[in-house]
Amino acid sequence: MNANIQALGPLVDIRDLTVRFGQAQPVLHGVSLQLHRGECLALVGESGSGKA
Repeated sequence: MNANIQALGPLVDIRDLTVRFGQAQPVLHGVSLQLHRGECLALVGESGSGKA
């Protein structure tokens, strides 16, 4: 990654994300990620698995 781009910091910075629906067990727990300019992220999984 270009040092100048990295110096700008991330465009997206998610730390320790937890997602649950109602009172159910978390479907995501402790997810952290950073996306910088020029990077790409793909969420993949079976149809109906909750990617949206």
